[in-house]
This record gives sequence, C-alpha cells and structure tokens, in this order.
Amino acid sequence: MKISKFVFLVMVLMLLAMTLAPAGTAKAAIQPQTDEKAVTSLDVTAVQQKSALKFWTRDAISKAMPMEMPVDTSADTAPIISNEPEAAVAPEFALPGAAAPDADRVAQKAFAADWKLSQTNAAAPAEIAGEPAGSSGIYTSYNINGWAAAQTAFPHRWVGRLSFSTVSGTSYCSATAISGNNFVTAAHCVYDTTNNRWYSNWVFTPAYRAGSAPYGSFAATTCTILTAWMNLSGSFSINGWSKYDVAVCTVGTNGANQTLNTAVGWAGRSWNAGYIRHYFDMGYPWQDTNGNPLPSAGLYLRTCASESFQQTTDTRGTGCNLGPGISGGPWLTGYAQTQVSGWVDGVNSGYYVGTPNMYGPRFTSNNIVPLCSARGC
Repeated sequence: MKISKFVFLVMVLMLLAMTLAPAGTAKAAIQPQTDEKAVTSLDVTAVQQKSALKFWTRDAISKAMPMEMPVDTSADTAPIISNEPEAAVAPEFALPGAAAPDADRVAQKAFAADWKLSQTNAAAPAEIAGEPAGSSGIYTSYNINGWAAAQTAFPHRWVGRLSFSTVSGTSYCSATAISGNNFVTAAHCVYDTTNNRWYSNWVFTPAYRAGSAPYGSFAATTCTILTAWMNLSGSFSINGWSKYDVAVCTVGTNGANQTLNTAVGWAGRSWNAGYIRHYFDMGYPWQDTNGNPLPSAGLYLRTCASESFQQTTDTRGTGCNLGPGISGGPWLTGYAQTQVSGWVDGVNSGYYVGTPNMYGPRFTSNNIVPLCSARGC
C-alpha cells in the first residue's frame, strides 16, 4: 500500500509531538476523573408503586420505626474551618409554590377519614402542650403542628414522613415537597452504603400528624442520588460524607389523582448561600440526640430554630436536640407560618451523640443542582 507524502508528513509530525510532550501529559490523560456532580437513579415500576400505596396504610405508617440516623463516632466534634470565602459562587434560588386553589376540597373528599381524625385531635395533647416554648440556649426546639390548624398550613404542609422498606423491615425518614412533583430527603434514606443496595417501597405522606394523612400518600416513581454517595464505604463521617447526603425522588399521584404539587404546593430551594443562616430545621424525630424517646415520638412535626455555622467545606451544623426520625427533614429559611414562604437549603444528615447539634449538606451547584437537573425540579 502506498502512502502519500502528505499523509506520511502528518504521521511524522504526530509521532514527533508525542515524543516531545511533557512527561506528565499522557499520564494525566488516563487518570480516572471523579465527577462530584454525577448521579445515579432507580426507577420504580407502576406495579411496585401500586403495591407500595396498598402496603402503606395509615396504621403501617404510624407503626414504622425511624431510620437509624448516621452517627459520627469520632471524638473530635470541632468544626474544620477552611479558608474559602463564605459564598464563592453567587447564591441562587428557586421560588416556592402554592397548592391548587381547590386542593383542600378535593383532598377532604378523597381522604375524609384523615381530615376527621385531624379535627378529632384538634387540640395539642397535654404532653406536647406542656413542652417549653423555647430555651435560652443556642436553639429553640418545639412541636410545630401540635394543633390541627397548623397541620395543613403553609409551610408545614410541604413536610411529611417518608415511609419505606428495608431488608430488616420498615422504616421512615422525613422529606419535603419541592417543584416538579418531587421530594427532597437524605440519601441515607434511599440508599444503604453499608450493604450497597437501594431501599424500596417509598411513599411520601405530606402534612402527616398523629396518624392522619390529609393529602394521602404519593409513591415514588424514580429516586436519584449522587454517585459519590453510592461509592462511599467505611464508617460515617460528618466531615467527609454529609455533603453528599442528598436525594431527590419523583412521585406519582395520590388516591384523589392529585399530583404532589397540586395537593400541597412546593417549597423553594436555595443553593450556594453562605454558611451562617437562620434555619427552621424540621422533621418527625423519635428520639433526641442523647437517645431519649420524645413525647408522642414520630407523630408530630417538630422544629429547631437556630443559627447555623460552618462545620467544614460544604457542610453546616446548627443547634438542635432532635435525633433519629428527623433524617432528611428540611433546613428551611424564610419560614413564615400560613404563608407560601420558605426555601430548603439543606437536609438532616447526622449527629454526634450527646452533642445538641444537627449536621447536614450545604446545598450547592454540586449536589442539589445535578439532582434536580436529573429529576426536573
């Protein structure tokens, strides 16, 4: 086979370029790259969704025990402060949204027993009403929907219990409705890094209170996590793991054929914001951070109102005494009761036993953005 002079010249030049290239160039080109924005999803079949909704009755939801919350067992709980600027990237926001105008009317007809149950328990139980309204410490912790009137009010109606199945039985976390008929929660409520497998049978029950589900439940159709979370192994570390502990799941319709956003609206989102913010950290805890059971454990939405601090890069801490069961619950800014106001800017990831702080990911372009891009938030 004859080779033209032009082709021969090109081959010589390419060979020369490879010979003269810096020693590190070729080596760098074959090194595996770690993409923090990579995501992995699991689709749920229509049959599995139907089965989940049938399985998670009101009684089953109320009996589920909380997901074991990740605990960092290292002795040193001090923040690891970096020298990075507080907000190297301009903060961004996605607006919250109201439910459909007739959402309550439709839901009341479809889930009449739950609305009746809610009104039956209209007054807060004595053990909840007797809790202190606040404290003089670094946080104020209290029940936020002890009264029936607060159950379906904004922004409480966005937050709910996430029930699911594990290899050993059933469990629950907390989650929040966001745009695109999705909910956001913690990745450890979706994927088990210890055994490298997905949980299953997820249903989201917004505005849950004392056994009543005024908007029914919504089965997950697809759940998405960061591949970086899936690849973690070993013991949980707040400083190394929490920034990846986020999951977003898309859901189908409830028993009234309402979409999630039609029924309850959606919380806004913010990302790339500073580390120090004022939060209402919400969820359905079963125990406190000392392992003590709470009154009416898991039945009511509780909150810690506190100012956050930087724990380490892309990980925040905030004062809170609430423990297992609050996993995946929102760190909400802009809280205003009865108003369509509030932005999720993190979720509950883990804690140190005996330390009245909760820790979670700072929402950034590297976690919530790729997840929402995949799920259409």
